[in-house]
Amino acid sequence: MAGKKPTIVIVTISDLFYEANLHRKVQTLLANGFKVRLFCAFNPKLNKDLWAPAELIQVKLWQKPTVLRFLQFWVKATAWLLKQKADLFISYDFLPLVALRIKSFFQENNYIYDSVELVIGLNSLVHKSVRRFFFKKIEQFGVASAQAAFTVCQSDAQALQKVYPKLNVVGFVRNIPLRQKHQRSMFLREKYDIAADKKIGLYQGMVFEGRGLIEILKACSKIDQVVLVIVGDGPLRSTLMTLAKQLKMENRVIFTGMVPFDQLAQYTYSADFGFTIISGKGLSYYHALPNKLFEYIQAEIPVIGSNYPEIRNLIEQEQVGFVVDPQNIGQIEQAIKKILDPTVYHRLKQNLKQSAPKYSWQEESKKYLQLITRQLIH
Repeated sequence: MAGKKPTIVIVTISDLFYEANLHRKVQTLLANGFKVRLFCAFNPKLNKDLWAPAELIQVKLWQKPTVLRFLQFWVKATAWLLKQKADLFISYDFLPLVALRIKSFFQENNYIYDSVELVIGLNSLVHKSVRRFFFKKIEQFGVASAQAAFTVCQSDAQALQKVYPKLNVVGFVRNIPLRQKHQRSMFLREKYDIAADKKIGLYQGMVFEGRGLIEILKACSKIDQVVLVIVGDGPLRSTLMTLAKQLKMENRVIFTGMVPFDQLAQYTYSADFGFTIISGKGLSYYHALPNKLFEYIQAEIPVIGSNYPEIRNLIEQEQVGFVVDPQNIGQIEQAIKKILDPTVYHRLKQNLKQSAPKYSWQEESKKYLQLITRQLIH
């Protein structure tokens, strides 16, 4: 590798407008002397300067139907990949695996799989056997020639290795934000005119089923002191808005809509506590170690999380919040009341100050860089 910058090609169908995780990885590679070319879906709102000096190859894709969008992506990605030479190719999520596998039939192709979510355990596929079968076949086809794979947590790494015994699962890299200088913000209070005597409970992420949002809303409705801020969007939003009216708490629920990843911190740092209550049935949810959990810790706000293994282990190990049965509204309500107790809140804040420096991309990136370097063609 001496004398020239190694080139890494990353292929994804994700919308870079919201891709904080991939952005951190790309910037880590660039900062350590790699050239990066990134094949991705086109978004006219994307600030390409944020990704500089990576080379972005953006392609326009149909939004629906999904099957045709996938096919269009595979055709365009394969055609482009066949013209590319690089020291390493990375499939970011499972869909690009198809194009990389096809390339391997014609050319030497050193590619690895960055598994950002456990496909076999996706909550959205629990009751969709045909789609689940289809997605697994895509992944199975793609990993057959992959040099290695890594995931976002230990549980997912173990599960992926069990499903594909011949796949070289080399570990995991957690989805952790960059450590920033901690500074409390009044952003949410000022933007939405939230009274000083109210406490802000924050949920950030997609507004889907299986994210505990109905349970969170019902629990918050019982505590007048709490204003719930939902940062994100999705198909469950209209249901939640209707429920808020039924519970007579529409004045205490704020929907911000989607927020670009580079603007998210000001929302997180201005909340009083955060929710990461996953309640889905899929193995991916059960194993989840969401980036929002680390974002809350970085912002030094206490967390209420699901009593699922990865989330529970972190919250209890660091004593930065409380875990609950995600479907038990009473437990969620009691956890909120505990956090609102000034003595408990002070103790949690002290623990968060101690824990936050340990969970940063500055530290986690070392693992990512080591993993990538090991997979390069020498």
